[in-house]
Amino acid sequence: MTIPLKILQVCSAESLGGGERHVIELTRAMIERGHQLHLAVRRNSPLRDALADGAVQWHELGLRNALDIVSAQQLAMIISGQKIDVMHAHVARDYTFCGIAARMARPVRFFLTRHHFNPIKSNTIYAWALAEASALISVSESVRQQLALAFPMFVDRMVVIPNWISARVEGNLSREEARSRLGLTRRLAVGIVGQLTPLKRQDLFIRAARHLIKERYWTDADFLIIGEPGPDDEEYANQLREMVAKAGIDKQVRFTGFVEELQSHLAALDIVAAVSENEAFSLALAEAMAAGCAVVATRVGGMADLVEDGVTGIFIERDDEWALVAGLVKLLTDKSYREKLGVAARASVTERFDREKVIDRIERLYLNDSPE
Repeated sequence: MTIPLKILQVCSAESLGGGERHVIELTRAMIERGHQLHLAVRRNSPLRDALADGAVQWHELGLRNALDIVSAQQLAMIISGQKIDVMHAHVARDYTFCGIAARMARPVRFFLTRHHFNPIKSNTIYAWALAEASALISVSESVRQQLALAFPMFVDRMVVIPNWISARVEGNLSREEARSRLGLTRRLAVGIVGQLTPLKRQDLFIRAARHLIKERYWTDADFLIIGEPGPDDEEYANQLREMVAKAGIDKQVRFTGFVEELQSHLAALDIVAAVSENEAFSLALAEAMAAGCAVVATRVGGMADLVEDGVTGIFIERDDEWALVAGLVKLLTDKSYREKLGVAARASVTERFDREKVIDRIERLYLNDSPE
């Protein structure tokens, strides 16, 4: 039987993205496995509502920036007072003060997960703080390579543990139910999933949809833009809506806004486009593949690890509108190919990113064992 641990997750995020969903699901999984969970968050953290029904002990701290010594001292007091075994940081600005706290409250085991593709700028203080980490986890090989460039002295402590998907989705909907809830009426449905932000390139998706509808007279497909803008992306979202309106394609191209329990609705979609400028992993792409959707994806970052071109999806290069159009045309016109890719995609990601298998690896790290 696994020895129960006292685990402190630290997350200063103020909005919900892939990394925050990771923290939520990891917290739930560790509770399911009998561990005691503590969360250190900022005031009004969205994690509170998401985990309102969980057995979590909350600690509200400032978590202001990388050199927030006050938060480091408070974390050290929590670690000592609560006899915390493991502290795990998930946001870049949290890594340094968590490393400082770990030094102040030894022998806590300190971990960090890098959820983002952006490189980290190394400096003496950062390196000194991260030296306290038992392991530096990356969600994809491309992210690990960025960490290795910044901190080559810690390369022997770096491990790739991807995000996961759950094949057992609560409240799973049939294709007909999912289509009805999303208001789909045409024979086929093409979607793009994610926060409305320039990084995700919904503008590229709209341009491709406009070409298909206006130039090729494609009338039997709905094009869905699923997601909502972040706090700094309202202007971009408005530009996207103006693009659709000016092109006169608003009857076929629709914005759904945020969709609750999205994974259970993915059965409604035939094709998903994931055309981001970069991604550390892309949980949205993995979940679309798990739902059996045929996918067109840019060959960047962690997405390059997810798709096998021509076998589990179609790769295009970044910012290539005409390659996206060609990929969508191929999938829209060739049902057998579309279904073949969807079946292979589901089998691939279900095997590689199974929830229990991935969380087993994190738990083994927590228990001071090999993650493999």
